[in-house]
Amino acid sequence: MSLLDFQHLHQQIKDKLFEISFKIDCFNKSGDTDISRYAETYFKELFNIIYKKDNWNFAKSVKVNQDTYDLFDEKNKICIQITSNKRKNKKDKTLKLFEKNHLKNGFDTLIIFFTTLSKPKSKDELNFNYIDYNIIEFTGLIENNCNHTELLKIRDILLKNNTLPRNINKIANKPQSNKVSQSEFLRRKKIKKEIVNEMLVEDWHKIDREELAKLPIHKFKDSRFILRSISDESYPNVDENAKWSRTFMYDLYEKGILIWLDAALGTEAMVNEKKEWYILDYGDKNKKPGKGFYKVKIRILGELPYKNIIDWEDGDGYYNDYHLFCKYDGVEDSPFEKILYRFENTLGYFLGELEDDKRIK
Repeated sequence: MSLLDFQHLHQQIKDKLFEISFKIDCFNKSGDTDISRYAETYFKELFNIIYKKDNWNFAKSVKVNQDTYDLFDEKNKICIQITSNKRKNKKDKTLKLFEKNHLKNGFDTLIIFFTTLSKPKSKDELNFNYIDYNIIEFTGLIENNCNHTELLKIRDILLKNNTLPRNINKIANKPQSNKVSQSEFLRRKKIKKEIVNEMLVEDWHKIDREELAKLPIHKFKDSRFILRSISDESYPNVDENAKWSRTFMYDLYEKGILIWLDAALGTEAMVNEKKEWYILDYGDKNKKPGKGFYKVKIRILGELPYKNIIDWEDGDGYYNDYHLFCKYDGVEDSPFEKILYRFENTLGYFLGELEDDKRIK
């Protein structure tokens, strides 16, 4: 591998980690703090690669999102907490609880990984080994501890764990019969009627038209919901094979529901006069447009047809949100028939769509 390729590999890892840090912060600010509780599953693989030379092997704690630790190595007596809360009182509470509850059981090392750009200062003298990292220091830890093969594994893990389907703007290409039985037709009509009656605001059509045109999510009682595959067996846990997510309804369309896949992320694209376009990576958000290009905000929407919705329920013991149980036989094994990219015009409306055949790869 050339020096240039090696630098590019490091840059890919940094870019993805900074993007994850930014996303967690956006979700937290929007009131959805649950994304932080998934972090231990996401980062467990990374820590096991980073500390492989030390023969450290971390497992997930049984209790999700507990106060003291998220990962632990029983053999080497090490605990790791992963948090987006950088307040000093939160860190101090974790240290006290670790000393009280785990030091007596032989655990003598605590690592706190702050997914934020900064971390609280450490001045206290402790009776155990303590290490902490912010997201920038974590990227440095990867660079210092990992060889080329390990860096490739980390890069692949980070790129694989993407909340949006790959090969975007494609239509599901799995062969599907055009014949619909009478019972299936009636089932779809029943699902549609139940969703409209249950999940939409009463008299939503009386809401200001301009408001609805710019933010159609206001027609829903609560646009946030749990999207679940009928074949998923991981819920409520999150792992690399999980087929469920917490996302947002955006609007209705003639065959189903539009799902807002990037609701909290603020996606942007560069577009030229020929409507050729490409998505801006997180690290390029402040990049000036190239010659002939201009920057636009976009919304990434998934078409979820009623035919793929098998059942629904109004919350459970884990989440009070609506749950939609779906067949995942669409784009990239998702429940979506198609992924759309709508861009903002000068009046603030997201109506125009970017065409897939004009996307710059």
